Amino acid sequence: MKKQLQYTVNRIDLRGVTCPVNAVRVKQAVVALGDDELVEVILDAGESLIQAVRSINDAGFRIISSEQLDNAVAIIVGKARKIEGVG
Repeated sequence: MKKQLQYTVNRIDLRGVTCPVNAVRVKQAVVALGDDELVEVILDAGESLIQAVRSINDAGFRIISSEQLDNAVAIIVGKARKIEGVG
């Protein structure tokens, strides 16, 4: 039987926030995560998303999932360690 894990998902909406401010806020949010927490980040599609994703990857964090929204993208981000039951 698989062990069911629960994570707390925090949300930050960075639509309308430009680079590099959005990338800095994403990094701050992920650094502050506990072991049982994830963060959902909503970003404008385009350059803001590209820069934020680059910052996330460069810092060694993990994008767990993404979802296209109207003119934006929601990504779930966690720390780089393997998250059981996800991915």
